[in-house]
Amino acid sequence: MHTPARMAEADAQRAAEGLIPELRTRALLADEMRKVPAENIDLLRKSGLLQTIQPAACGGHELSMRAHVDVISTIARGCNATAWVLGVYHAHSWMLGHINGQAQRDVYGDGGEQAVAAVIGPRGKATRKADGSYLLSGFWPFASGNAASDWLLLGSEIFDEQGNKLDEGDLLVPKRELELLDDWFVAGLQGTGSSVNADRRLTPIGAVGPPSGP
Repeated sequence: MHTPARMAEADAQRAAEGLIPELRTRALLADEMRKVPAENIDLLRKSGLLQTIQPAACGGHELSMRAHVDVISTIARGCNATAWVLGVYHAHSWMLGHINGQAQRDVYGDGGEQAVAAVIGPRGKATRKADGSYLLSGFWPFASGNAASDWLLLGSEIFDEQGNKLDEGDLLVPKRELELLDDWFVAGLQGTGSSVNADRRLTPIGAVGPPSGP
């Protein structure tokens, strides 16, 4: 995997401050659209801020939690919805550092600018098949930022084919395998696009359990 030049914390802070004026021009638009405008996501990709705490092995900058907090609070001065969504993207990119290498390559390819949405709680049901694949079904609300994501981490209880519960974990699923239910009509956080995803009976390619380590 290609690893771009890592950004220092001061560079990340400057990059976030530089986005504030343009983000402010679309803050109301985000609420009207009920999701973060594509132009804002493009700014985050080009700035490198999607990769703030993403592990270097996945093409990220692997900065500190302090850098994460500073970047998000700075972006919020331009657009609260964009800051919220960036914050959850950061968390999910960190989680992907604990998943297997093949899944990391499937998500990030030769770069690291992918935005991954998630519903971490075990709302779904996954059956582990004899060949090691998983058959997943469920209904996952509050998937902030899923409009700009090609992949989601979806929480599930995990069972064997006899119905015995084995574990709980988060399964990595391509969004094309999901049905998006456009139901995000709310009084607050309108611009986060936190709508519901439902399955169409799918087999994910990778799974990650509760992260270990810092």
